Amino acid sequence: MEYFNQIKTDWRIAQCCQWHDKSLAKRYNIGTTTKTYALKEGGKERVQSKALSNCKKLVDALENYFPHQPMNLRAFRISSELFPCYTLDFTNDWYDEIRDEIKEILARAGKAAKEHSVRLSVHPGQYTVLASNKPDVVEKSIEDLEYHALYGQYMGLPAEDFSMNIHLQGLYGGKHEDGIKRFAAHFPYLSDYAQGCLSVENEDKPNGYDIKHTLELAQRIPIRCTLDTHHYACHRMVETEKVKNGEKVVNRKIRDVEHITHTHEFFVEAVKSWRGVRPLFHKSQSFHPDNSDYWMKPNAHSETYWDEHLMANHVPMLEYADFDVEAKFKEVAVKGFYDFIKQEEEFSGETIATKTI
Repeated sequence: MEYFNQIKTDWRIAQCCQWHDKSLAKRYNIGTTTKTYALKEGGKERVQSKALSNCKKLVDALENYFPHQPMNLRAFRISSELFPCYTLDFTNDWYDEIRDEIKEILARAGKAAKEHSVRLSVHPGQYTVLASNKPDVVEKSIEDLEYHALYGQYMGLPAEDFSMNIHLQGLYGGKHEDGIKRFAAHFPYLSDYAQGCLSVENEDKPNGYDIKHTLELAQRIPIRCTLDTHHYACHRMVETEKVKNGEKVVNRKIRDVEHITHTHEFFVEAVKSWRGVRPLFHKSQSFHPDNSDYWMKPNAHSETYWDEHLMANHVPMLEYADFDVEAKFKEVAVKGFYDFIKQEEEFSGETIATKTI
């Protein structure tokens, strides 16, 4: 818990996966490749080169970018493409050839993260469905989770201090209870490390898994619940339909939704599910109403944060949890939210003090 003791004394808002600024993106954004290109001539060299380059870029960011950021901005979600094509069967031998070199580089990354108190996490994608009713999907999901868990293991981070988050999913038109049971049944097949760093988040679809469902799962197995505040609102938004010029128009009113607060029982229980580890929750918001996507894609993440009322609502949550900032303009959005928080502190005359529940 030494690493955690370093990072728990300051609240953090995390940048996700990439940089928006062109010069920073050129230096730090990782490269990837596809199965199609991996199968072509030179595919082995391409995959190995990108994997090693990606690891070195992560080290560069942890040694030379984050140490120059305020302590509150020293948090980062690592891209799932760190090791391109890793879970494809034909790349196993390719990665075995460079595994020692990867471990050496990522050990340096872990050292930098600890030295500069940078909180790290990963977020496997939508096709990782541990609650699936299809054995092949479950098998692939376990493989993908173990792959992401390697990041933390190779960096030498304790499982409880490395966050690996997925969606519950697995509804398939059935009952929520069915997916919860399947997830709980498949959970023991994960390694101890993967179990220790795993968290599950609530979903945005009105008929999907809400925070109450993830909290129910946490009562059955030792898993942490990640509260996504935007998904909480999307889950509760009301759709209305009207006919305009002979065409059906769907209007989604997300701004009329009652947003969750730091005193809500769901927030409190989600914090408790992390069992003494400072939670890492998700924050985002819809596009600005002047953007047509606000009405057509209310679930999508905005470029930056524009809703000051919503931001002010989230500030008290930082006393109890850190946030991944899910916004398209990456570090620009993080810096904008940070500046807003500092303005709020200056206006109130009080600084945010981290607390536990």
